[in-house]
Amino acid sequence: MTAPHAGTDHAVDVGARPGAEAGVGDTGPVSLDAGPPSGPPPSAAPSRATGELSGGTRTALLALSVAGGLLVVASIVLAVVLAQHQNARSRLESARADAVSAARQAILNLDSLSAATIDDDLKRVLAGSTGSFRDQFGKAQADLKAVVVQHKTASTGSILSAGVVRADTDTATVLVAVDRTVKDSTNKNGAVAHDRWKLTLEKHGGRWLVADLQPVS
Repeated sequence: MTAPHAGTDHAVDVGARPGAEAGVGDTGPVSLDAGPPSGPPPSAAPSRATGELSGGTRTALLALSVAGGLLVVASIVLAVVLAQHQNARSRLESARADAVSAARQAILNLDSLSAATIDDDLKRVLAGSTGSFRDQFGKAQADLKAVVVQHKTASTGSILSAGVVRADTDTATVLVAVDRTVKDSTNKNGAVAHDRWKLTLEKHGGRWLVADLQPVS
């Protein structure tokens, strides 16, 4: 046998794995560091959007909430103002109607004088009057009674028209047109007089009373 060549060294790879051929399964040096930790990988940190609103979103929602509240308050205030306006208008319309009705009745009372019922007639006129008109009529009623009784007068009135010049809930000025028919001892058939009156009325104790009476030409 030929002996091994004296100058030839056969190096033995002490790091090689026994039984492994060179170049086969060689993955390089083996790291001595510890491998990946056991168990499932750590989960990612929860996003701020999950279960938590951003500052801008909270501000927007707050602004919407405030705006909605203001709209509700504004609607309530508007409803109250409209109701008050409607009530005021209704009261004024009612006052105007009541004042016209009182003025019509006052003229009818003044024009309905009869010798047979003169005392009650005069009391009725006074009951519907106040202020300066009541004072004037109270002073003149004795003379008026004497004339009615002497001439056996009986008069009646027929309202032609009546309307408000101005009015609030306590005072009013009303124009009334009336035809007054007067019968007496000298004229059994009666004579018709066309009268126009301006009445100033005041509300006292819930009643409209005549405070002033002026003829209108």
